[in-house]
Amino acid sequence: MKKDIDELALQAFEIATANEVETIVRLLTEREKIALGRRILIAQAILSGKTRFEINDRLQVSPNTFAQMNRWLENEFSEYVSSYQKNNQRVSKKHASKFVPPFSYENLKKKYPTHFLLFSLIEEMWKQK
Repeated sequence: MKKDIDELALQAFEIATANEVETIVRLLTEREKIALGRRILIAQAILSGKTRFEINDRLQVSPNTFAQMNRWLENEFSEYVSSYQKNNQRVSKKHASKFVPPFSYENLKKKYPTHFLLFSLIEEMWKQK
């Protein structure tokens, strides 16, 4: 029975167009969509190097689910993992910037430049001297 269900699922996801993807997504119940989305989030978190405890703090994942997703990524989807990591490295190089604490003067100045216009002008004057 489980083998038949797996074969049906594989046939359903051999898709050519985006319209067919939307049709299949509409067939899923809300619970199935949530479960699938959570598994994708868990996989992305594992690939980005987060620990089980960090993932559990955010998503409340059982140790079994974490282990299953980790095993799934290591054994069955090694190509996906390598392509995800290459793409992630490319994106991180584009958006690489230094970390600024959220409520620091520097962050507020960056977030609200017009409010700090006078301070910015004074700082520029000091740099020139």
